[in-house]
Amino acid sequence: MTADHAEGTIETIDLVRDGASYQLAERLGLAATTLPRRLLKVAALFFVTWVPLLLLSLSSDYAVGIEVQVPFLADPEVHARFLIVLPLLELAEVVVGISLIAQMNHLREMRIVPEREMARLDAARSDARALRSSAWAEGLILVFSYGMSVVLRLWMGFSEGGSSWERVGDVITPAGWWLMLVSLPILYFFLLRWVWIFLVWARFLYRVSRLDLELTPTHPDRAAGLGFLGWSLAGFATILMAVSTVFSAAFAQQILHHGQSLNSLKYHVIAFVVVALLVLHSPLFAFSGRLARCRFKGLLEFGTLAWRHDRAFDARWLRNPTAAAGEQILGSPDIKSLAAIGTCYEHIDRMRLVPFDRKAFAVLFLAAGVPMLPLVGTAVPLKEIFVKLGELLI
Repeated sequence: MTADHAEGTIETIDLVRDGASYQLAERLGLAATTLPRRLLKVAALFFVTWVPLLLLSLSSDYAVGIEVQVPFLADPEVHARFLIVLPLLELAEVVVGISLIAQMNHLREMRIVPEREMARLDAARSDARALRSSAWAEGLILVFSYGMSVVLRLWMGFSEGGSSWERVGDVITPAGWWLMLVSLPILYFFLLRWVWIFLVWARFLYRVSRLDLELTPTHPDRAAGLGFLGWSLAGFATILMAVSTVFSAAFAQQILHHGQSLNSLKYHVIAFVVVALLVLHSPLFAFSGRLARCRFKGLLEFGTLAWRHDRAFDARWLRNPTAAAGEQILGSPDIKSLAAIGTCYEHIDRMRLVPFDRKAFAVLFLAAGVPMLPLVGTAVPLKEIFVKLGELLI
């Protein structure tokens, strides 16, 4: 469907569902178009990625017991990846898809992009859709997912050292083979596909930032009307929580089975949270130059307006009071306009140079930090934590 400026229709571009894998699923009748079908897809992922690992570990006597140092049921990493992360990455499609569509449409509906720049906006939208729907892109993601799993597990020996349900010495167990050839490639595919969607979105925002936007320095969002880009980042919270869970489980594995401590890994946790928040906000920095120019221009224009108004106010009420002797200064429109201009000037002066939103930042911070909280239980007994919380509530 093509956008029609004359009739005001807007082409809907869904960077989540426009992918080649989703289009293939639609042709096969497997697309998760409703909540029951999406939950069915989550269940299918569970039975393909996690259940075979359990069954193969049970058949090898590596699920529980002391046959290996790290039995299957005592491995926090594998359970977090396939019981928490994969469902989160699948369910995130709903929230992120709606958010990205709303932002694209808002740019047009609110006339932030003027009519003279609509052709360039449509070109940016079309390019984003082409990149997202490229079969080559998702094909490379699939190949890279398999390659990364095999290289990390087979040649780089990431699971070597000691014995576990997936490798005993140099011998990969049947469950280890399934993990390497089926479960991990699926997980990596989901993760890398989201990375690709984010990169396509970041590129689209960069192209929008190069347009001659009609920004309003007095807009109450303190970002000249672009504040919606900041609070819309909260839509990525589910994905950030999934990625944080991957890192948290990896840290827990190091603490529980490899002699590390939370104290030795605390800087890793802090670094992850900081880097993750910076990466998610990085596309917004493309608007910094335009917002800085908007702020500078607004300060000049409103400064001139304030100067002219102050001169007129001074001449009427201070330098020539006899001329206004018959008027009441209390409730005078002159006083109200003086205050209004001062408020506008102060508002422009406090403009942000990045469309940053504190509430969205708080949501993302929690999404990155909450999965790390279970690590506290490795340093402080959970019983003690609950006792302290109980004391605070009493």
